Amino acid sequence: MSGIYIHIPFCKKACIYCNFHFSLKNNFSEIVECILTEIELNQKKISKNKISTIYFGGGTPSLIGTNQLKRILECLVKNNKLNTDCEITIEANPDDITIKKIKSWKSIGFNRISLGIQTFDDEFLKVLNRAHNCKQGIAAIKNIKREFRNFSVDLMFGIPGSTIKKLKHDLKMIKKYKPPHISIYSLDVEKKTRLYNMIKGNKMKLPPNKLISDQFDLIFNEMDKMGYINYEISSFCKNGFESKHNSKYWSNEKYTGYGPGAHSYDKKFRYWNIKNNTEYVKKIREDVLVYEKEELTKAQKINEYIMTKMRTREGICFKTLKDDMRLNLGLEKKKEIEFMKKENIVREKNKNLILTNEGKKILDYVVEKLTI
Repeated sequence: MSGIYIHIPFCKKACIYCNFHFSLKNNFSEIVECILTEIELNQKKISKNKISTIYFGGGTPSLIGTNQLKRILECLVKNNKLNTDCEITIEANPDDITIKKIKSWKSIGFNRISLGIQTFDDEFLKVLNRAHNCKQGIAAIKNIKREFRNFSVDLMFGIPGSTIKKLKHDLKMIKKYKPPHISIYSLDVEKKTRLYNMIKGNKMKLPPNKLISDQFDLIFNEMDKMGYINYEISSFCKNGFESKHNSKYWSNEKYTGYGPGAHSYDKKFRYWNIKNNTEYVKKIREDVLVYEKEELTKAQKINEYIMTKMRTREGICFKTLKDDMRLNLGLEKKKEIEFMKKENIVREKNKNLILTNEGKKILDYVVEKLTI
């Protein structure tokens, strides 16, 4: 089954760490009309199977009006076969949340919300240049819980100036409000972001590696105590509340992306839409392809499988690699695997290779050793 991703490229403010495609302009209607046209054209022709997930990301989808969201959903229903239990998610920022808006999203078909909290500390929210404050974050969670059973909260650790004490406070809030799903990310420094320039210019410092490692341990210990399942490195959920859409990315399933900057994948090709909003609109209006594509080589497919599956609790299946990709990883990478086992970085479970908690801290190193 396939998934669909809709990229809404608008934000109120530019978070210092974000390298996703977005615009601070508010030409919502123009972009929405072009997304509708792109769906109708279906240039990539990927989504021939039933659709089991739809995900509105960004940017900030919660900025645009309910009627615009409804039109996109109706267009998707018209042009695709949706499962009756299709997971339909909208990303939202706390400052956009009102009980009226939540009810309107529910009425047009959304059944899951992903809420960008990041932290419950007002000082850190200012550092990150987020548009909301702690009070708005708490109010948003309370309002969402009144209407939605399935929702997720995003948190960050490794923020400049962070401490174990401050992280404990964030985790205490998670324990108090009990979201069924949490995504917890270490703050990454991406090029072409304000954070990158600030660190490069010695205007901001990341916490030392030891503190980040200690915060990682604290998160995994506390989330386990609270009964959350760590089904992917950065993702924790109560039983049955895994993100079905994000799981497609880690399970080599097809997905189609619409909107400027959106990506698509059909197991043979990887596609990426143009990131410039003005150029995207121009190409859509001229019925010109809005994407570039790359045919994946055998090595790329193998490496993609290793990079994504190694993130999950199931890990890499030796049998799948051998049967589907003609690679005996256990033999090809025997030396590397034995070394990482000895160092308590990886272990075997049910004939799969999975990360230990220590291994999760150095995923990039593990992937480098296992890819071909």
